[in-house]
Amino acid sequence: MKNSTFLALQGPNGTPADLAPLAEAATAQGGRLNVLHIGPVPILSYTISAHPYGAPVIPDGWVDKRNEIAELLAGHQAQTREFLQKQGLTGEVGTICVEPAALHDPVAIRALFADISIVQDSLRENDTAFSNIVYGLLFEAPGPIMLNVEQNKKALAPDNVLLAWNNSLPAARAVRAALPLLRTAKEVTIGCFDADASKWADGESPGADLATWLSHHNCRVTVQEYASGHKNIGRAILERAKETTADLIVMGAYGRSRWNERIFGGTTETLLKQRETPVLLAH
Repeated sequence: MKNSTFLALQGPNGTPADLAPLAEAATAQGGRLNVLHIGPVPILSYTISAHPYGAPVIPDGWVDKRNEIAELLAGHQAQTREFLQKQGLTGEVGTICVEPAALHDPVAIRALFADISIVQDSLRENDTAFSNIVYGLLFEAPGPIMLNVEQNKKALAPDNVLLAWNNSLPAARAVRAALPLLRTAKEVTIGCFDADASKWADGESPGADLATWLSHHNCRVTVQEYASGHKNIGRAILERAKETTADLIVMGAYGRSRWNERIFGGTTETLLKQRETPVLLAH
């Protein structure tokens, strides 16, 4: 990913040490590292005073809590700028301090000119904030996202990649976004799970067209068909990634309705919730 701009998104308990692998990758590839410190504030549940002079009444302590988080983020911002300077890296360092449900828009705007957005584990402490950040990056920003990068130092320069392929547009976008990583990987496995070998689904030879295209880009590719055994496809993908010692999973996100997956579960939700294996997602 030569000359790429990385955007690291960190929670209020993130540290410069969490950024070290990203700084190393950016330095090695002549890239830039932007960092966004995010502090979800408590939900504001205010009351309305009596007519005719009714006005919102903010609960005691809410403003103090909000200011406390903003001050914490400002401290992290200063530390990160110092860290980047010591690493000899260029990049912007910003903060966002809003309610969790309002995070998707400001996060997406910051990601417009990032080649890849990396959501760090420190943001998982608030489920609503994490969900809205991922939503904003996947649906309102142009680039892919990566999760669990802290779990494997090779995630940003993987030797072994598992592509979870299903002939869908989100999957194709994920592959294109990951192409710089796939070109340098020693092994790329195209995994077709419960493939439908029909003309209007995965084709008569699932994964073959993708393998041809990637081979033309000098990727070292093999194609494997896997049966889930009636398991959740997401769990089957994670099991195969473990068996093949994959450093990174590449997958399309939300091939069906986001709310359908949130309510009934699905492959994307399974990959988002797991915290062990690095994954690159695009929609």
